[in-house]
Amino acid sequence: MENKPNSLPPIPAQRYFTQQELCRLADISCEQFVAWQHAYGTVIGYGGRHYTRSDVIKVRQLRNSFDPYIDAFNRNQTDASGNPAITAEETRHQLQHLLTNIKSALAK
Repeated sequence: MENKPNSLPPIPAQRYFTQQELCRLADISCEQFVAWQHAYGTVIGYGGRHYTRSDVIKVRQLRNSFDPYIDAFNRNQTDASGNPAITAEETRHQLQHLLTNIKSALAK
């Protein structure tokens, strides 16, 4: 999906926004926003839970500089070998397989 400014939701007429509202209005995840601030050593807003309309506009303008955020389960981390970390779906599948093995062992 291409990031187009006109595809973003309109900014409501309110004085302060929460982090969740700010991220929703910029079409980014909260995790992306926090990681971006940490990586660049930049704090947008007051560094707390209150963001102004100006902050929302600033984040919208910078949103293309945020790294893509794909998996909320593993935060796109890698293992020691540099391979992508396991996803939530892979974990669920492995746990179901393990549970099946345990059940069959207990049934004997």
